[in-house]
Amino acid sequence: MFTPHNLLATGLHAIDLAVVFVYMAAILVAGWLFSRGQSKSQDYFVASRSMPWMAVGLSIIATMLSTLSYLASPGEMIQHGPALALSFLALPITFFITNRLWIPMFMNLNVTSIYEYLEPRFGLTTRWVAASLFIFILRLLWMAIIVLTASEAVAQITHEIAESSLPWHPNLHEWTTQVLWSVGILATIYTMLGGIKAVIWTDVAQFIALFLGVVLTIFFVAYHTGTGPTDWWNTLTTESDTQGGFPEWFSFDITNRNVIFFTICHGIAWQTCTFVADQVAVQRYLTTKDVKAAQRGNIVNYVGDVALLILLSLCGMALLSYYLDPQFATEIIDGVSNPRDPAVSDKVFPHFIEHGLPIGVSGLVIAALFAVAMSSLDSGLNSISAVVTVDFAKRLKPDLTERSALTLAKGVTLLIGMTCTIFAYEMFLAPNRDNILGYTARTFNLALGPLGTMYIAGLFLPRVGQKAILIGTAMSLMTSTYTAWSVEINWMLGLSEQPTYELALELDKGPSIFLITPFAVVGGVFSAFVASFIFPNRKKEETREYLWKAICNRKTEHAG
Repeated sequence: MFTPHNLLATGLHAIDLAVVFVYMAAILVAGWLFSRGQSKSQDYFVASRSMPWMAVGLSIIATMLSTLSYLASPGEMIQHGPALALSFLALPITFFITNRLWIPMFMNLNVTSIYEYLEPRFGLTTRWVAASLFIFILRLLWMAIIVLTASEAVAQITHEIAESSLPWHPNLHEWTTQVLWSVGILATIYTMLGGIKAVIWTDVAQFIALFLGVVLTIFFVAYHTGTGPTDWWNTLTTESDTQGGFPEWFSFDITNRNVIFFTICHGIAWQTCTFVADQVAVQRYLTTKDVKAAQRGNIVNYVGDVALLILLSLCGMALLSYYLDPQFATEIIDGVSNPRDPAVSDKVFPHFIEHGLPIGVSGLVIAALFAVAMSSLDSGLNSISAVVTVDFAKRLKPDLTERSALTLAKGVTLLIGMTCTIFAYEMFLAPNRDNILGYTARTFNLALGPLGTMYIAGLFLPRVGQKAILIGTAMSLMTSTYTAWSVEINWMLGLSEQPTYELALELDKGPSIFLITPFAVVGGVFSAFVASFIFPNRKKEETREYLWKAICNRKTEHAG
């Protein structure tokens, strides 16, 4: 007869590692298979616009979720309570915006890189500024952090068995470094080989792995403890730590992190900007045959988003309840057993994967961690390659042949993959004062508001020309930077004491991380509009055909 205790793994076993290695081998085989038959850059970037909408929808979920959300959502729930989970209230609004505004517009434009739109609307400088923001801030840093967080999680889980079985007996730091390079190199190779087809189809498999990973975690916590969602919610909202109480719905204090209104604003701003200004997200829709197929893929994306947000929130509540139970309380890292400790919250999920799941299931969930890392990394690599090839190489050399463009795209993929892996290693060596969610919001998301500003102003404000939009973009970037790094900036200006790790946790009076993108996009669009009265659009009539309504009234073959 099985009992909770004899079901538990005391660590990883050979079968767990076998599951992981089989997964990694299958990914490389997929990349090689999809590399066959490629003859032009359109195959590599948009799969000749022939991908099925179901696969596209699942690919978007796997891509935009990433290891950051997969680990950060349970960690945020454990450390700060349910405010983030309630951001799902924004999804009906953002679904309507994406489905009814952005998808028809982009499908009618019939572009490969979404930044192609900005040149006829504003000018070449704006196009290149947007492409540079996308490459160097939004997605290069994003991919580096993904490689880092996935590597740290996998290394934490697998270190014990690696130390005991490998001849060089690596310590945790050495093992994390080795895992980090393995993740970066593997994702780079299969993306370089297979292009967007490999990315999308492996994303489908990765979605299944990550979905099973979180469902199995919830199931085994319920099985071990004999508790359920109601018990977990009560633990979350009645625990003596005031961080766990039910968050405020609204507050005038912008330094209050856990305000539901702030997270809803974040959800609206993040989703709206991502699906209009981020090549990684929009490129998925461009691989479908027409508007209806892209919209069906978007339905799959949003339904899956809601389901996974709920599941990851349940996972965080379940794990908090599990480790607060005296029967299962244990040291998560040396000397720390409180799951709400800021040094621990993001490590609770990986710790449970290693010590709380049965043999074999742990391997499946480790594969899921690899899955969410690679599904985001491969998408970023392919999208950056598309932007470099289309917005820079082909723009500077219009007679570039398709074969040369394809060769260039693969070379760029290899270069960017190695670069972001190096960045990840450098960040691994640097100290950090926030949890995963805070770290991500304060780095690569700084560019999302400025990019969203360009498209919102370009599509709906005809009097805004290139000078005005560049001013608005600069103001948006300054707004997002100050909102994210006000503690450090104030210290540099002599307005506050030096921001130590402890000070950041206890005395940080900077704005909530959930206000970074909302402040940036609102400030940017407003600044561009005001600047347009000083620098009006001199080509207003010429650029009128690039407003949203005019684009959606076009009839193109790709629009169906």
